[in-house]
Amino acid sequence: MGGGGGGGGGGPDAALRTQVPGYAGRPTTKAPNWHGLVTLDLLFNNLSTGLFLAAGLGELVMPAQVRPLAVAAYPIAWLFLIGDLVCLVFDLGDPKRFHHMLRVWKPSSPMSFGTWVLAAYSVPLTLLAAIGLLAGADALHGLRVVLIVIGLVLAVGAGVYKGVLFSTTAQRGWGDARWLGAYLINSAVALGSAEMLLLAVILGAPEAAAVYLDGLQALLVLNLVALGLLFFDLRAALADARGAVVLAVLGVVAVLGGILVPLWLLRNGGGGGGGDSARVVVALVLILIGAVVVRHEVTRLPHSLGKARSGG
Repeated sequence: MGGGGGGGGGGPDAALRTQVPGYAGRPTTKAPNWHGLVTLDLLFNNLSTGLFLAAGLGELVMPAQVRPLAVAAYPIAWLFLIGDLVCLVFDLGDPKRFHHMLRVWKPSSPMSFGTWVLAAYSVPLTLLAAIGLLAGADALHGLRVVLIVIGLVLAVGAGVYKGVLFSTTAQRGWGDARWLGAYLINSAVALGSAEMLLLAVILGAPEAAAVYLDGLQALLVLNLVALGLLFFDLRAALADARGAVVLAVLGVVAVLGGILVPLWLLRNGGGGGGGDSARVVVALVLILIGAVVVRHEVTRLPHSLGKARSGG
């Protein structure tokens, strides 16, 4: 798909290459072969870690109200993690690469750190999902608390590392995205709170639904701020890659459709009972669509810049 790398004779770089000898004026990096699977990788990662963070924190603060929801949430977060790992393994091209990365511990490398933190995060998540299926799970309260606390720390690392990984590359666009990690972790918690709100509506837990509703509204406001900071980082690259009209449409989808309209819906009848459940579902679908659009545009940015540069 894309023409990210060093390329043929056309495009705006051609004149510069004829005037300046050597490598000056040529693109310094080749866009990686990362497409739709990476978008899903980012999404599944945030759906899993965000759900764990929302469920785990809720269970620690309001165990009586949230634990029944958390019992259902942990297996769902586990399934999203499996989806994340499947996408990640296929992204790497050779499935053995993930295993090979576990043979090296290099925390200064975002890729190495991410591989290890994902593997570590899977342990408390898997155990909590399994404990919830046991008949005598109440007797394991102490173990649950320990696993939740450990899992919360690992979930934050697993949720934020991809933003750091992108922003520390030499790719134009990604290398400018200093706020990507902050956006992703806030978006992850917002998605997780939305998932918990939906579970509370489905399972009939109005008290928990009210708490997650308030939290989700606050997180959407923070998400607007984080998205604005990320856009400020990427404004020049996005303008070059997509053009003013397309960029405006994407902004409407991500900001208006993915944040402002859901916020209005949740503030005007999102309590989770009766007829309000339809508003909750619509709001959550819009939040999800906005999250996918942002992740897709960030993932595709090096390719989009390469295609714009070559005139493709």
